[in-house]
This record gives sequence, C-alpha cells and structure tokens, in this order.
Amino acid sequence: MRAAIVLVITALVACVGPSGVESPKSATANDADLRAHADRWEVLERKSGSGKAREFQFGDYATVAGEISAHSGKTTRTHLALEKRRRVVTSYSLVLQRAGADTANVQATQTAEVTWHTLLEFLPGLYIGPVGGGVEYSSDPEEDEEEACWEDDDACWDDDDGHKRVKSSIDEQLAATIVVGGDAAASWRLALDANRSGVLFGLEVRSASLTDGQRMITVTPTTTFERADRGPTWTYRFVEGGTTLAALEFADRTQSVVWMRQELPQDTKLMLAAAMTAILQGQATTPQK
Repeated sequence: MRAAIVLVITALVACVGPSGVESPKSATANDADLRAHADRWEVLERKSGSGKAREFQFGDYATVAGEISAHSGKTTRTHLALEKRRRVVTSYSLVLQRAGADTANVQATQTAEVTWHTLLEFLPGLYIGPVGGGVEYSSDPEEDEEEACWEDDDACWDDDDGHKRVKSSIDEQLAATIVVGGDAAASWRLALDANRSGVLFGLEVRSASLTDGQRMITVTPTTTFERADRGPTWTYRFVEGGTTLAALEFADRTQSVVWMRQELPQDTKLMLAAAMTAILQGQATTPQK
C-alpha cells in the first residue's frame, strides 16, 4: 500500500514540478567538474553521551571534541491536532582536526522547526492534505511523549482512523563561527537559512554564505530524486568565483557524502570541512517528534 501511495504522489509532483528543484540531469552537469577533481568521502557518524555533540569523521578529518551548551524546544498544535510544530534551538561547539595536525574550532547555534500535518484517507490507500487550521497552543510535554506516532512516520502510516501524520516542512537557520588554527588563525562566519518542504521536500536556500570578511563563498542547493526509493537527496555546494570548492550530500536514513576539491590549500580544506561538520551537527538536532 505504501509503495502505491508513493507512486501516486510522485506522479502528481512530476506533473507540477517542485519549485526551485533542479533536475537530476542538470545537477549532474553542474557537479561534473567538481567530481572530476575532488576526493569523495563517506561520513561516519557516531552518537555521543548526554550533553555531547555527535562525532563525525570523513577523509582526514574527525571531530575530537564537541559539547551541547544549550538546548530548548517548544511544541504547538492546532485545536484539532491536524498540524503540529516542533521548534528546537541548540547551541553547540566542536573541534575538528585534520589527521593529527591543525584544528578548527566551531561555535554554532541551530534553530530548526518541523511541521507535521495529518493526511486524511480520501480513497483506500490514497491520502489528501495537508489540512488544518485553528489557533495554536502549547502542548503538554507528557502527552507528546506518549504519542509515538509523532516520532516515527512508519509507525503511523496506517492507524485505526485511516489517517497519517507526515513531515511537510523543515525550516533551518544555522549561524556558526569557525576559527581555523595555525600560525595565523583565521575566523570565518557561516550563515544558513533554508527550508525543505513539499511532497518530496525540495530544498530552498533563502540565504547562505561563508566569509572571512574578504573572501565570500556562497552555499547553493540542489535536490535530486535518483535514489531507488525515489526519496530526495539534498546537496549544499560551496561556490567561490563560479567554482565549486566542495559539496555536502545528505538524505534521511542515508549516509552523508563529502566532496572536496583536491587542489585546495590545506587551511581552506579544513575550514570547509569544519563548515560541513557544523551543518551535519545542525541536521542532527532537527526535531524528530
């Protein structure tokens, strides 16, 4: 039944085309030059203890320290519980090291808000939505903990009432300061304001930049649907002067991948690796319930 629903939704989206989403063909063409001159690394991710940031490792780079200094969240719902929003603000720090050599220190704050909608069964196996409306109010945290359906999409694909709750929008804002060590430390500022929304979650970056006050690196998005399950893969490209320096690919329940141009100076590589690690840690704070 789930496969049939996905096919129906995919067909509908194909007719209208998600806004701001590049086709797989054009995305491949844009990335061809980078991939021809870049190293490709799969990202290894490990959960840490309470109050600790996650550990990431790719290529010669690995986090050697990470702390979560503040973490707060708020849940709101419509009066009919047809829409739920969870907003979480997390401040964290981490240290990224390059193969026992230089380090980069990151201080960041990530704000993420996920909106869920209840889809109503219109015909057997066919759901319509999003629906909702009404005045939002703060929900009871204990009640939230009892609603496992909010935490796991698969757990509530079919409930007794013929309803399904699904994520329909993810808003993310990330602000980070990156200090690259060495004889002459350099400070960079990463700012990212993005949204993933729609039936197949096209990625829109409203604003994104990485700068030290002199150099300006823009962060540009791509969404592709080349996975076997037709799920989206999102890519952040780091572009300077028309050249893509690096790229971060990520997706739900899929290992992230980093592309890094080989000829870059080591300090630039370390800075870009730290920026991508900050984004990965921010993704890890996106609320799941």
